[in-house]
Amino acid sequence: MSGVQEGDSVTIGKLKQLQAHFAKERDWDQYHTPRNLLLAMVGEVGELSEIFQWKGEVKRGLPEFKEEEKVHLGEELSDVLLYLVRLSDICGVDLGKAALRKVELNAIKYPAKANKQVTNKEDEIENSSSADNGTA
Repeated sequence: MSGVQEGDSVTIGKLKQLQAHFAKERDWDQYHTPRNLLLAMVGEVGELSEIFQWKGEVKRGLPEFKEEEKVHLGEELSDVLLYLVRLSDICGVDLGKAALRKVELNAIKYPAKANKQVTNKEDEIENSSSADNGTA
């Protein structure tokens, strides 16, 4: 159906193509305005949020999740991704290039060395406070 074989990578371009074809077959292009797609995506983000709503902090890999919860999570993450891809397509934004540009801008805005210095300073402050209180 998707034309992607097991083990193949899936690109943003492929998702964009599949979403465009899916919408065209159903005559949904008329409804896929930027506003409608954004609101639909926000609704899906709400459904994604519900999965974590009462769980508190969870560990990486979600070891405490049941398999069906992980499947459900994958479905909701996919809904958000697919609406985002469709929205970017309808808006004429190359999502892959925009994301790469954003990564580069973030690297400039948040240089690794500066963040390590901030973390080290916070550790120093915490350690000196603990020593002052007689705790370690």
